[in-house]
Amino acid sequence: MQVEGVLVLEDILSKKSPEVTELVDEINKIRKVDNERHLDLACDLFDMAQERGNDDLKDFASCILGDACCQNGDYSQALYYLSAGLQGLAQTDEYLLACLCYNELGIIFRSECHYITSEEHFINCIELARAQRLYGAEANACTNFASLCKEMASPERALEYNYRAIECCAYMEDGLQKSSVMAGNYACIFNIYCEMGKQANAEDAYKELEKVMAECPACEKYFDIILAKYHYYRMIGDEKRAEETLNDTLAAFFCCDDYYTYFDEIKDLLQILLEEKQYETLEKMFIRIAETSIRGDVSNLNLFVCNCKIQMYEELGDEQKKLQCAYDYFKYSQQQSIDNKRAFLTTLRLRSELVQQRTRNLFLSAAAETDPLTGIANRLKLNSVIDELFDMANKEGKNLGVEMMDVDSFKHINDSYGHDMGDKLLAAIGRVLKKIVSDNIFVARYGGDEFIIYYYDMSDEEIVEKAKFIQNEIDAVSKKLELERVTLSQGVVNHIPQHGNRAWDYMNSADYALYFVKKHGKANVRLIHKRVDLEKEEWKKVF
Repeated sequence: MQVEGVLVLEDILSKKSPEVTELVDEINKIRKVDNERHLDLACDLFDMAQERGNDDLKDFASCILGDACCQNGDYSQALYYLSAGLQGLAQTDEYLLACLCYNELGIIFRSECHYITSEEHFINCIELARAQRLYGAEANACTNFASLCKEMASPERALEYNYRAIECCAYMEDGLQKSSVMAGNYACIFNIYCEMGKQANAEDAYKELEKVMAECPACEKYFDIILAKYHYYRMIGDEKRAEETLNDTLAAFFCCDDYYTYFDEIKDLLQILLEEKQYETLEKMFIRIAETSIRGDVSNLNLFVCNCKIQMYEELGDEQKKLQCAYDYFKYSQQQSIDNKRAFLTTLRLRSELVQQRTRNLFLSAAAETDPLTGIANRLKLNSVIDELFDMANKEGKNLGVEMMDVDSFKHINDSYGHDMGDKLLAAIGRVLKKIVSDNIFVARYGGDEFIIYYYDMSDEEIVEKAKFIQNEIDAVSKKLELERVTLSQGVVNHIPQHGNRAWDYMNSADYALYFVKKHGKANVRLIHKRVDLEKEEWKKVF
């Protein structure tokens, strides 16, 4: 059994405008009631967020739309919108919605057989929910993770999280949701102990399940609970009641509209019927699964059904149907490969876009405090920017480049042409540096005639090209201001942060590289990866 959670937004409604609040209220009312209407309203909220341009609202709306896509079985779109919104949402206090997104992403990645990524998202949900005491969300994620552990042949770990889900129920309000979680997990625990051959433990789990059913009779109608009862009667040798309960289980199956929620139970039931050679019933189940509007991109369910068909037709000796099912299995395997690549590229692209957005916001914030003469950022924000970029580069495994640059013989220019001309030159340099500003490049005046440039996720060659561009532009500035050729000395360090590195290491290394250029003729660029390169590596001059 897998559970997706319940969306409750009471804690964040006050942060939204009345128009948004009204729309969110309507979405909450129809969630899991009218999926098409849910999707329409979520699209309206998303469009509203794009129009208003508020980043927090965009992230929030993207997650709401991702949830709606998930409820409608469109996992491809759900993956995109949930991933796009979650990174920003996770930085806010909208913890419950973040838990919902983590949980649904775990379900999606499991459906596409990305088991490690699925595990990561379930664990993220569990940890966030536990930290914020969101016991309902934690119980749901623990239930889903336990199901994944069982599929991965780790019954002990599955039991650990089934029991953890039940522990969460002690802090939940009494009601159907609490009873459903408890019943579902006790049913899973019972089944696991049965498979492990631990009958005494299985009987204890079933007794607890009976207590829940006595308090909440509605749970007895759930597909997973009826199936657990079947296994119980088989275990105690009551074949008559087992047969009756199997019929009840089949009736529950044919009334079910969402087979993926009960993915584990469907697999179990198919296996039971295969063992009992109830081929006519299996044929009806296969037809029902094909006819029902289940999620077409659920690779692991489709592959399992095909595998069951192959086993059945092999037993029946129907080679033609067996070959057809083998071909279908091949097609689903191919589709799974395509889906895996799509999911990888989607998350990779989103990761890149989110990093760019983060650097863009960081640079815009820092550039707000500008140097009045050059029009670029002043040194007040340099430390905070380099610290943030260092953390990002360290986490993402990206290159971080730091350049220190100054004007050669600037004192001579001031003495020969006057301080007004010196100021004009500095202002012109500021305009040149503005031309290279991007999502990956931040520029600032360090003081006097010194400037700092930060490069994020750029190669050595790309940085050298920027250095050439700057000097070429300054050559044009020299002519325009009718100065003798103005040259720059540029010292750059560029590498992925290593163990023991600190942000200030980059500044020091760039300063040493600048000093090296000054000492060896000026008017050039020296790019290094670490300070010892200045002593060990031959300098290939750029100019």
